[in-house]
Amino acid sequence: MLSSLFLLKALLALGTLTSWVAAGEHEFGGECPADPLPCKELCDGDESCPQGQKCCSTGCGHSCRGDIIGGRAGTCPRVLVGLCIVTCMGDEHCPAGSRCCKSGCGRFCVPPDMLRLVGQEP
Repeated sequence: MLSSLFLLKALLALGTLTSWVAAGEHEFGGECPADPLPCKELCDGDESCPQGQKCCSTGCGHSCRGDIIGGRAGTCPRVLVGLCIVTCMGDEHCPAGSRCCKSGCGRFCVPPDMLRLVGQEP
């Protein structure tokens, strides 16, 4: 008998929940914001973007982006010792032309060592 009452209460609760969802009471008011990257061609290849940015697909167009996965070109300089500050977490937090480099106990933006990029020894 007790299990029958429990089952009846569960079915009533489920019915109430179903009617609440069907009535649309779970919807929020307001409007969605405008798409910040509309379907436009805002660049034509990496060379048309500012230094340190890449021309990336937005799904229906192209736009210059600075938060590139994989980081920027060049390597971090070798002598970065004793600076225990953190001013960046990745290259995308640095100005164009700089990389976010480790300093032993911190990270900060510095111009990359471009000699290693082209295969020459410093």
